Amino acid sequence: MVKSLGRLRSGGRGRVRARLRFAGWFQIVVGGCAMGLAFVAAQAVASPTAEEYAKHAGPEAKLVPYNQLLIDGRKMTCGKRPTVLDDKLDDYGAAYPGFLILNPRLLNKVSPAVKLWIHAHECGHQFRGPDEETADCFAVQRGRRQGWLTPEGLEEVCRFISPAKGDSMHFSGSHRCEYMRKCYADPKVR
Repeated sequence: MVKSLGRLRSGGRGRVRARLRFAGWFQIVVGGCAMGLAFVAAQAVASPTAEEYAKHAGPEAKLVPYNQLLIDGRKMTCGKRPTVLDDKLDDYGAAYPGFLILNPRLLNKVSPAVKLWIHAHECGHQFRGPDEETADCFAVQRGRRQGWLTPEGLEEVCRFISPAKGDSMHFSGSHRCEYMRKCYADPKVR
């Protein structure tokens, strides 16, 4: 199974393709996540470990143990899951069961709030499953609780994903934004 940010954006500054290739195990095409996510069963084989993925991705890929990932100076965690930094990933982020994958080359092109949201969104898939809206809500509520996502930062995230068109697996970016605003404002979030 693989989840990816999915079809976060389209047009303008580049269309996000959530295509993740892992030779020898499977080739998966997933509608992206920024970010739209989908878990897809590729073949009846075991998912790779973070170490196996990093090895296959090549010498430039870097495995970051849990509790050691820094994004713009902020320590980011997703339980005890490690993160693989892979400049060749053709999306901003993705996840296999048990680990996250981030593309630092693409992340360097977005604001700090969007970077942190992408990580939290991918983490949301780890804890809440494949549903995109659920991962979006998880991410904005985590950001609000931890203090790194302000109302202005949420608007940056919305500007980032609003160009995304909906498809059979994902709502449009504007719909996702509307839902995230409601999640962010939920008075039960502490």
